[in-house]
Amino acid sequence: MSAEAAVPKVMKAVVVSAPGPAHVLQLKEAPVPGVASDHVLIALQYAGVGIWDAEQRAGSSGKIGRGTILGSDGSGTIAAVGSHVKDFSVGDLVYAYSYMNESGGFYAEYVSVPANRVGRVPTHLKMEVAGGMPCIALTAQAGLEVLKVKKDQHLLVFGASGGVGSLAVWLGKEKGATVTGTARPDAQDYVRSLGATHAVDSSKRIAAEGFDACLVTANSDKLPEFLAHLKDKAPLGYPNGVEPKPSLKGHPALAFDGEMSRAAIDRLNGAIGSKTIPLRTQVFPLTGVVEAHQRIEQGHVIGKIVLQIHP
Repeated sequence: MSAEAAVPKVMKAVVVSAPGPAHVLQLKEAPVPGVASDHVLIALQYAGVGIWDAEQRAGSSGKIGRGTILGSDGSGTIAAVGSHVKDFSVGDLVYAYSYMNESGGFYAEYVSVPANRVGRVPTHLKMEVAGGMPCIALTAQAGLEVLKVKKDQHLLVFGASGGVGSLAVWLGKEKGATVTGTARPDAQDYVRSLGATHAVDSSKRIAAEGFDACLVTANSDKLPEFLAHLKDKAPLGYPNGVEPKPSLKGHPALAFDGEMSRAAIDRLNGAIGSKTIPLRTQVFPLTGVVEAHQRIEQGHVIGKIVLQIHP
């Protein structure tokens, strides 16, 4: 390491040693991860909780081994930088997205991640939003890019009140698109607060000439009636993991993943600038990780669930 703050040898972390229900998550002491030459060590304040974490914990995706630490994204302060890292310093406020991070996940007091998967927290962005945002924001951004959403188009976001949907609405609005988001009645005001012109829970002829594109964040039996309002040959996009895979005859169906790269983070920070993102967060303490997983498995989460690692 070329520079570091006072870093302890051990930390508190949520550890999983075998797949199972939420109660297999245990708060234990674990070694603070080392810092490779191209990594930074982040003292975490918040970590995002995604359904993909619950699926990994349950054994239906990814791997669980002895001492596995879950978590793919979060925010905090840089505590150490590797010898080859030139663009970050100890004390920088940052966020990061590193899916299946090889040196351990984000449900911990410290995480070591490649520096090219890290960005500075934009001005005015709350740390809890920065901690819950990376995966869902970079995924939403990738979806808008693969759909080639641009100014004055009419975008449909199916599942607009969830994590990826929330950021798709906000980023779509920032691109100058007119956004219609689907949401249950109790979430429609929230979806409008993100920038949606319309928030609906049943198919309506909101776009008189049809939608130019649709970003699908979840599948349901209501999806076909919404897709029926796409313009001729208009594309639909969906994150890998949405099942069953959405499709509509005569329309390109484009799968995508969030991009873990400095270039993608720079584009995201450029879109955010000095603005705030009204992402709704439900915060659980690290000691409440079992309850956080139980909540996300109930479904219909509005916004994003995050763990508070440190105040």
